[in-house]
Amino acid sequence: MSALPSSRKLNAYFLITWLVALVQLFSQQGTGDYASPVVAGWTLAATLSYAFMYLLPSVAIGHGLRRLLDGRKAFRRGPAILGAALIVLTGLTQVLLFADRVIHEMYGFHINGFVVNLVFTPGGIASLGASRSTEITASAIILALCALQAAAWVWVVRRDTTAGGWRLRGAWALALFFVLTTGERIAYGYSEMSNYQPILFASEHFPLYQPLTFRNFAQNLGFKVDQAGARSMQVREESLSYPQQPLRVTAPDMPMNIVWLVAESLRFDMLDPKIMPRLWTFSNDAVRLEKHFSGGNMTQMGVFSMFYGLYGNYWFPMLAARRAPVLMDVLQQQNYQFSLNTSQRFTYPAFDKTVFANMRPADLHPLEGGAPAWQRDVRNIDALIDFIDKRDPARPFMTYMFFESTHANYDYPPEAEIATPVLQDFNYLTADFGAQIGQIKNRYINAAHHVDSQIGRMIDHLKRRGLLDNTIVIVLGDHGEEFMERSRWGHSAEFNRFQTSTPGVIRVPGRAPRVVAGITSHLDIPATLMPLLGVQNPAEDYSLGHDLLAADFHRDYAVAADWNRLAYIGDDYKVTFPVNAIGAVRNEATDGDDRPLASADEAIAAIRSAMVEIMANLARFSRHRG
Repeated sequence: MSALPSSRKLNAYFLITWLVALVQLFSQQGTGDYASPVVAGWTLAATLSYAFMYLLPSVAIGHGLRRLLDGRKAFRRGPAILGAALIVLTGLTQVLLFADRVIHEMYGFHINGFVVNLVFTPGGIASLGASRSTEITASAIILALCALQAAAWVWVVRRDTTAGGWRLRGAWALALFFVLTTGERIAYGYSEMSNYQPILFASEHFPLYQPLTFRNFAQNLGFKVDQAGARSMQVREESLSYPQQPLRVTAPDMPMNIVWLVAESLRFDMLDPKIMPRLWTFSNDAVRLEKHFSGGNMTQMGVFSMFYGLYGNYWFPMLAARRAPVLMDVLQQQNYQFSLNTSQRFTYPAFDKTVFANMRPADLHPLEGGAPAWQRDVRNIDALIDFIDKRDPARPFMTYMFFESTHANYDYPPEAEIATPVLQDFNYLTADFGAQIGQIKNRYINAAHHVDSQIGRMIDHLKRRGLLDNTIVIVLGDHGEEFMERSRWGHSAEFNRFQTSTPGVIRVPGRAPRVVAGITSHLDIPATLMPLLGVQNPAEDYSLGHDLLAADFHRDYAVAADWNRLAYIGDDYKVTFPVNAIGAVRNEATDGDDRPLASADEAIAAIRSAMVEIMANLARFSRHRG
């Protein structure tokens, strides 16, 4: 049996792996992290200690596995087993660090619950819409990082360490780690207590950073504690009380049909006579919402908010309870026929367990994979037209369509190309967003033009069948899409207008067309539809929205959410708040045009009454346990 590598060789291998991890962490940092000796010292200590912390599972498993295999004749392949295990473990660590860096650079957050949910939920990875070249590049990088670890292992195992060239003692490494991590944590705790922001901001570069805070302890000792940085919204761990009161419904004698069209990542300025001429013309005969905001900066929160009329943070208790929106309950009770179509999946996000939880499987029509997104959109509109033609004309119907063309990679047919030049091969990992963002945006514009043609097909069919006078038509984006206007590409990262504002078009038969210039929200959709379905309850019994058709409609602000934040969006200020946050916590504030403010204090003071209202709304549909 071949001898197992010594513990000294294992430590040498981990030293090399640690150095590679250091390079990855340093690549995420900027000059601001070393702007002063204090911040530079903290950043260096955190980088050295966290690079080691990320490797701790591999270190512990590696040494434990070596002890298990050592001296056991049954394990003749012990060296190969140990080497393979360490290469896989450390390679995975390097891959995760690289993936985290890419995610943080693109979206502004680290691997978190949202990313984990995306990876492990069926359809999550497919929802990214990555091109073939992106997949190939990612695969090559993963193989290269694993190959680097394999080469390091082979080199260490073959190298003669008896001469004393390698003298890394585990006890010394652990002692150094303890000194560094203790120092940086105490420094962070003091910075958090005194709201010393340079170190708080620097901590955001480290994935899985676990801060030490001692506000309460310091206050008890009589120290002055700055409370400015401690503002966080909380969602209570309570059961649902939704709706608050039983619904009182008098079904209309002539119920109207509903055609609900949602386009992925369709932002507000795509509703333009040149880009979306069919929807623009239609909006002149409807209610056009010119400052409309999604309930989130991601699909999950955006679609959730338009059906439930609730803050996106209610997604989690609704998902746990498998509770469908009361809007869908009422439609089912009134014997509507359904055709619910998407050019992605209903399983990611888990709309099959929330928005459409009680729907018959036969009513859900996902169309994913295989053909390009633009072709799937065409086929789905074909299917909806066929459904309308074959339905029971004695019963009302509700159709839902989720267009995928406007999701990156921004697919469209040649005849939809109205903006050039375009980036032909949009590779997420190799694209130069600074230099090529105009060509990338042109792809998006062309995709929006294609979606417009499909919306036009549906409207034309309703007209031909004489159904437009008895059908409510709703057209929205789930959220917006940024093209570096505020330094980022895509969505899910910020709450600026480009990532959260969408077109809003609602046509209700018998209602005069008009333009709403003030703030409106996805949260207002259920409160607008439910009275048309004969619901007598006030909107606050089931929603946090308002009736867009009411003569006195007015909204001072909108609210949007992502996985763990909530945003106040007003005309003058936009402020984000952590929700049940763990880790580095801070509020971010901008003016009404998304320009950062030096301090959030001014904005928070101006919106204090709104903050109280938002906090109350976070608990409105909860029922205290016990």
